[in-house]
Amino acid sequence: MENSVNENVTQASVGSQSNLLDGLSALGLLGGAIAAAVTSNVAAGTIPVAAAVGLHLVNRRQLAEQMLQNQQTATAQVIEQINQHQAALTDYLQKFQQETGDRLDQQQQTQTSHQQSLNEALAQQNEQLQQQLTSLQEQSQQVVEAEAQRHQELVAVVNELHHMENCSHSLEAAPQADAYYQRGLSHQNLGDRPEALCDFSTAIRLDAELAGAYFQRGIIYAELGDRKPAVEDLRQAAKLFFDQGDLEQYDRARELGKEFYDLQEPFSGDTAKKEEVPVAGSEDDEAPHFQPLLVEEINVTAESLFS
Repeated sequence: MENSVNENVTQASVGSQSNLLDGLSALGLLGGAIAAAVTSNVAAGTIPVAAAVGLHLVNRRQLAEQMLQNQQTATAQVIEQINQHQAALTDYLQKFQQETGDRLDQQQQTQTSHQQSLNEALAQQNEQLQQQLTSLQEQSQQVVEAEAQRHQELVAVVNELHHMENCSHSLEAAPQADAYYQRGLSHQNLGDRPEALCDFSTAIRLDAELAGAYFQRGIIYAELGDRKPAVEDLRQAAKLFFDQGDLEQYDRARELGKEFYDLQEPFSGDTAKKEEVPVAGSEDDEAPHFQPLLVEEINVTAESLFS
């Protein structure tokens, strides 16, 4: 607005000067005409006219110069305004680019954070699924092993039953101490202690020198809590093993009978006790091992039987 006011003032000043010069030129022309009419001398009349023309030319020249200067001034002002607008526009563009860049960076950070969180969640889920898969595989392996163990036990039971059947067929032909002894071992392995006692006793009645029958019967008595007959059978087994030259079994029977005899509790004499205890040589209290049990495989102690 200040520039417009200055421009208006300048134009007014120029206009005033132009009007003044035009007035002087008109006076010069009028004066020349009057002088020529009064003096009847044309030469005298041309002097004021020339002066008026000169003044007019000077006026027009000054006016043109002033207009050129005004145009230059206006042009400079326009250029300055353009520069100011361009600077303002440049500043706005810079701010806009900065804000846009900040927003893009923030969006990129947010996206990166969400992607990282998603990756962590997926990794955690993958780990959990892997753990579940591992657990299922372990459970499946345990089931397979358990089924394999049951299968082996069933096979062992079937083998023992076949062995008992063969022994029974042999006994149908003729009573034999060894057949009763072998069938008693099968009964013992299957957990049928009363039948095992019966077969071992029958084997001893048929062959009083069958050391293994005394040994196994003593073990069963010990398992049932009848320690007095257990000690007697183990002592008799040790004597027979010694007479037969089986020193290893002699030492076993002797040490086991001594341990039973040295126990602090008195013998109960309760031969009808039917508590379930592990099979001799077994370490699994939940299910007996149905493997064929030979005399050489017996490894029991007084602690395991009477504790």
